[in-house]
Amino acid sequence: MKSLFLQQIRLKPGEVAPHFINSLFPLQLVSPITVIIGENGSGKSTLLESVAIKLGCNPEGGGKNFNFITENTHSPLHNSLILSKGYARETDVFFYRAETFYNFNTAIRQLDQEPSFGPEIKTYYGGRDMHSMSHGEAMEALFQNRFKAKGLYILDEPEASLSPLRQLTFIRRVLELAQKGAQFVIATHSPLIMSIPGCDLLEISEGRSEKISPEETDAYAIYKAVINSSGEFIKTLENE
Repeated sequence: MKSLFLQQIRLKPGEVAPHFINSLFPLQLVSPITVIIGENGSGKSTLLESVAIKLGCNPEGGGKNFNFITENTHSPLHNSLILSKGYARETDVFFYRAETFYNFNTAIRQLDQEPSFGPEIKTYYGGRDMHSMSHGEAMEALFQNRFKAKGLYILDEPEASLSPLRQLTFIRRVLELAQKGAQFVIATHSPLIMSIPGCDLLEISEGRSEKISPEETDAYAIYKAVINSSGEFIKTLENE
């Protein structure tokens, strides 16, 4: 744990979190890969967004000092947070947000069209305009090229654009970078990502978090029921 860049997320004295995560803090991070799950509206995205902003990232995604805005809708929770860091300092920070990744790619394209003495920004993402790729291809370009060892990565639903096969490629990359010193905090609904070996899997429910195994999650149970029934399980929904 001492080698983790981000070790604890807590509230400033006297501050109060939104009711849906009112008992979440302090939140200890004990693994290089923390995976957070929870039902829609449980507070996963609010938490990751606030941590990312506190780290200096754009609310809509990107690294430090990557400034663009489509709509100012982020939570003020970041103003109430304190992040406890380790003795080591990350060499890179990036916030991925599935719902605004298109906007992020647009911002890169616009910046690359402006005069500059440095290399185009897309160079750091594999060299191609990510709008020329599918969403999944662009996401893979991001984690294969932009993510580095010794980086701190806050990822909100990275599976949104990835096929099951590409999710396995993503998991392999996460494991590779974690072994080299990177740290990941990931919010997901994917049973594959929940099953990353060695990750600390936390479920947010009723305002607090609890450690859980993939087999205990609703997502695992639902996928298992559907697959094992060869689709018959879904037919039962017609009668409800």
